[in-house]
Amino acid sequence: MNPQAGNNSMSDQVLLEGGDGMESVLERLLEVGATLYASRDQREMLETVLTQARSLTKAEAGSLYLVQDDQLQFVAVQNDRMHESDIDRHLLGKQIPISSNSLAGFVASTAQIMNIPDSFVLPPGAPFTINRELDAKTGYRVTSILAIPLNCPDGKCIGVLQLFNCVGADGKCQAFPDPVCGGIIALASTAAISLHNVRLQRELRQMHLNSILRLATIAEYRDADTSEHVKRVSQTSEMIAGELGLPSQETELLKYASAMHDVGKVAIPDAILLKPGPLTPSQRQVMEQHTLAGADIFRDPEDEVLSMARDVALNHHERWDGQGYPNTLSKENIPICGRIVGLADVFDAVVSHRCYKPACRLDVALDVLDNENGKHFDPVVFKAFMDILDNVLKFYPELNGN
Repeated sequence: MNPQAGNNSMSDQVLLEGGDGMESVLERLLEVGATLYASRDQREMLETVLTQARSLTKAEAGSLYLVQDDQLQFVAVQNDRMHESDIDRHLLGKQIPISSNSLAGFVASTAQIMNIPDSFVLPPGAPFTINRELDAKTGYRVTSILAIPLNCPDGKCIGVLQLFNCVGADGKCQAFPDPVCGGIIALASTAAISLHNVRLQRELRQMHLNSILRLATIAEYRDADTSEHVKRVSQTSEMIAGELGLPSQETELLKYASAMHDVGKVAIPDAILLKPGPLTPSQRQVMEQHTLAGADIFRDPEDEVLSMARDVALNHHERWDGQGYPNTLSKENIPICGRIVGLADVFDAVVSHRCYKPACRLDVALDVLDNENGKHFDPVVFKAFMDILDNVLKFYPELNGN
């Protein structure tokens, strides 16, 4: 890798030369690489990259930007002298153009490594500027900077790693050492590949979800009033799971699986499914069979999504008090996915028009749900739903003002 891409005077003065590798960091790089490749959580991956990069370079602080279209988005920060939340408040989610107007933008657009011993003394003709806005707001003084592009093997830059204030043995700030010798370039390359793979996996999972939503809608398609039902239940279920603090992988699985909660309705005759009025007891028994039919469709599941889809389809009409169906389970005997989707499903049904009833106003719907708290619904799940209600209502613009 040749870090001296470009031939301007600034590059000649601050770009790092190549050097010999350091055997002392090889074992750590291998361990970090294994961790990154095994991780499916981007946030965890970003924190790992920053932690290890700072450790390798003795950096007091660091930040990460990821490429989003033609912008760089600030996504992570660490700082030994400041609480990260103080910096997040100013930068989290902020986007900057990929251009020479900033150091990070310059690095992303040129794929050059920049090692700046003293950011207050830039050589004449520097092709970028150092943004002092954060220094002014927080009082933190950035002196030495090492900025490295996260380049994939095809040369595409997917982000920028910035390290600030190398701490010497005397505890004082000094210039960063040669990143080639320190193994930081190897870490950056590994991080770039891992982050790129995570992004591809997320895109594939989103395509998978889109396909699932289309297939799940088949069960609802005979009733135009419920064509958006599966999507809203999926979105609400995911949000409830997140509020409950379920692991991110489980929350994502529920996002997919909840969309298929009513797939068993394909087995219900139209005369019952579309009846414009209350069902008779015998018809109700037939309707309740859709939970068993859904579970049967997903019997012998081949992956985690289908396994959870089976649990959801089977259990989303069970009740906290044991008066639900098909197995009259109660309390924690009902899988958490069934308790979550059950509440999301009821809320959507109450506030939506159906062939057998008009839509309820929001205040009426909330009264209905509140009356069932501790009976139909798990009280903990109900509280989580109420805590995120404002965000849930974004999926229901027709309820605004009601």
